[in-house]
Amino acid sequence: MPEEKKGLSWFRLILLQIAIGCLLLGLCAYVFRLPVDEVRTVSPGQDGRDLFAGVPMRIDVNYPGLGTVSIHDPKELLKLKASFLGLLAGGTYDGQSKTPRLLLTGSIAYLDQEDVPFRIGTNAFRFGDRAVNSLNISAEIRKLQNTLIDKALTPAAVGTAMEAVGNQVFALHSGNLTPLAQEERSALAERFRSATRVIDFSRFEFMNRRPDAHYVVQLPDGGEDQRHWLHADVFDNAYIVVFDLWDETNQRAYFKLNSSS
Repeated sequence: MPEEKKGLSWFRLILLQIAIGCLLLGLCAYVFRLPVDEVRTVSPGQDGRDLFAGVPMRIDVNYPGLGTVSIHDPKELLKLKASFLGLLAGGTYDGQSKTPRLLLTGSIAYLDQEDVPFRIGTNAFRFGDRAVNSLNISAEIRKLQNTLIDKALTPAAVGTAMEAVGNQVFALHSGNLTPLAQEERSALAERFRSATRVIDFSRFEFMNRRPDAHYVVQLPDGGEDQRHWLHADVFDNAYIVVFDLWDETNQRAYFKLNSSS
């Protein structure tokens, strides 16, 4: 009997040690919040490199007065992601940045992260809580802004702006602006919507002369002191060149009209 009691007490001691160990592990896991197969949501305030850990699902770009365009193509998303990361890695922020006339805003969406907002002007780029505007990346900032402007200035967006009730549309002749009636605007908007984008415009010689028709769209986000004008030049009733007077990079979008329109 004494040997059985001795063996039983050793067994109880081992069980007691296991129970104490489990209790301590549980307390540590609760206090330090040790992750166990959990999905973490990354907030926009984290380091820029952490925010680029995954593959983006979508990038939304908001163009003042025209609305928002969404980019879903994986190749374009990865290229833009690389541009964002390159700016954050190579630039600094000196705390001084003039207010741009044309400021694009947007967000990048991931599957397991919060959407991260960004904004870009002519001389500064902000992503989440980080901003860069140093001279060594100024050319890259403008290049990225040009890319996003090109994505936003689509035939559909320009056509919609021409037909929108809150906008004003004019035909420009000899320096005089003539407002278009709603019927004229609707017909013109339909022609613009049916146009296709032209990528290689280097061989076009018509841009050296005056356009055959010139239209001006006054977007609603401007004021009396600084109106927001979107211009569209039509050449030979076949090609369109669209540009924004607020755009300090002088980016242009080139379209070809549908011959049947």
